[in-house]
Amino acid sequence: MKRSPLIITLLISVSLFLNSNGALAQRKDITFLRSQLASAKDSLKYIDAYNNLGFQLHLNSADSTLSYGIKGLQIAARLHYKKGMAFAYSNLGAGLLLKGLYSQALSNYAKSYQLFASMPDTANMMESLMNQAIVYDFLGDSIKRTAFTRKSLKLSQRVATDSVTSMTYINYAALNPGLSDDSVNYYLQKATAVAMRFKDERALLAIQQQKADRLLSQNKLKEARRFIDSVQQTALSKGWGYHYLEALGLRSRYYKALNLTDSALNVYRRIYEVARRNEYSFWEKEVLGDLINAYEVKHNNDSSLYYHKLLVKELEKENAGYDRFIGDYLNYTAAQSGLRLLEAKNAIKSRWIASLVGLAVIMCVLLAVTVIQYRKAKITGLKLADNDRFKNRLISVLAHDFRSPLSATLGMIELLRDDSLDKEEAAELFAGLENDLRHVLLTFDNLLVWIKEHSDGYHFSSDDIPLLKAWKETGSFFTSMLSASRLSIEYDIDPSLYLNTDKEILQFVNRNLLHNAVKYSPAGGVIYIKATVKHNNVTVSVIDNGPGMSPAQLSQIFFFRKTATSGSVGGAGMAMTIARELLEKLKGTINVSSEQGKGTIFYYTLPLNNK
Repeated sequence: MKRSPLIITLLISVSLFLNSNGALAQRKDITFLRSQLASAKDSLKYIDAYNNLGFQLHLNSADSTLSYGIKGLQIAARLHYKKGMAFAYSNLGAGLLLKGLYSQALSNYAKSYQLFASMPDTANMMESLMNQAIVYDFLGDSIKRTAFTRKSLKLSQRVATDSVTSMTYINYAALNPGLSDDSVNYYLQKATAVAMRFKDERALLAIQQQKADRLLSQNKLKEARRFIDSVQQTALSKGWGYHYLEALGLRSRYYKALNLTDSALNVYRRIYEVARRNEYSFWEKEVLGDLINAYEVKHNNDSSLYYHKLLVKELEKENAGYDRFIGDYLNYTAAQSGLRLLEAKNAIKSRWIASLVGLAVIMCVLLAVTVIQYRKAKITGLKLADNDRFKNRLISVLAHDFRSPLSATLGMIELLRDDSLDKEEAAELFAGLENDLRHVLLTFDNLLVWIKEHSDGYHFSSDDIPLLKAWKETGSFFTSMLSASRLSIEYDIDPSLYLNTDKEILQFVNRNLLHNAVKYSPAGGVIYIKATVKHNNVTVSVIDNGPGMSPAQLSQIFFFRKTATSGSVGGAGMAMTIARELLEKLKGTINVSSEQGKGTIFYYTLPLNNK
């Protein structure tokens, strides 16, 4: 099974609310907190208990955590209680992360950090930074993930005797896969020392989970088995249902590594039953996908179809809840416009203000142009309805793709205010800002190409293009991103190979394919670009060794929809949809193949001569 986002979020946040006594199981925690709510006479104690309860419910329902976060923020704001507001923002961030709304999660975690910094509350500043690093991990942004984990680790030096530092050390080791074994052992030993001092049983269990996870990744199965057994036994004896599921998830990976499909299936079914009984909706969806894949490997179509139907039911239930959440979240956003939050004490550097304002103006203009283009369109019947739906999806995706890097830029600027940054850290942050701006510019480029292609009177032009030279021009556009992630490109293209086609369209497709490969390749990796000629056609392949895509993601890659759960799916879908349309007009095709954990291959085919 894939690593759950809940485990990392839980590791960071559980110490924010509970003391080090780990003997209470989650249901007892919730019962205890509800009794605190009923008996609380002090308003501030009430909001603390309210926020605490909201966080505990995230194990069962992201919707509940979001609801508690919205109401908790409203109550805390009326009381002008900054600590309560900060924890409410953290709950909103956790709920939005579980919903896959990453840019909104970043925005709320950043607000939480700003409030903690104004108190100041160093321990919770540290946790908020690590939460943001986790979101960047899900976005596949290794540069910002590393920058935020380092900043959090630096803050931990100020509160070295605080129990929360144990979770920071654990997450620093988990979120930095490039660390050597010696470095990982060093941080886990420090985490163990803190956890032992405070008798933090949950943290000690998390350390064992991290060791098992790393050993499985290194295919050291015998050593991993010992930790898996210990984690499962401890979680079961303590009544920690969610940790028990994590242990079962590790065990399923262990059996899968040994090619023991039947044993893995037994574990998957156990996970599904426990998750369904305890209403852990995230786990239900995850393990249903694993069950489907396992039965497909065994060619058991009846069982695969059965679990497909269960997954469809679960997704329908989730979508119904998602629709309700959208209404609540929009109401919350409208209410928030009337709140006066803390003003920043330090002025943001003028060039970044100018950049952000300029980008916002350009975004508004381009969105307006998009709407105008559709209003001018004279289409009737079904085509008009289809284009209306396409317009709504396009505007939704563009708004998300502009918002995400701008939200990230604001978070980076918050870090740049800190005078304690050394030269190397500042350089990393500036590199991250540059990459965000390049992402926005690439989105602008995609939109302009789409508008041009749909404009009346647009004609394609053909030129003889040296393919290797064209790809090297594309590679130069991403020089800084390649350097920041220590990536390299290897070309397998005959220097004498020429392609007669539209150069603007060719470079548009090349830029988007290379951008995807750079974005999802691990640090220090290699991207391969090769071209083969067959029957007067040339096929170009872009190969990365990133995390790969699931079958569900593959089925959506050349489409985008209004209800996409993350900007990465929607944004990639927009670019790939445009690329497919343009290549088809050049008598070409584009396809993709991918395997989770092994990487992705995008490849397109064009005639050598398009005259």
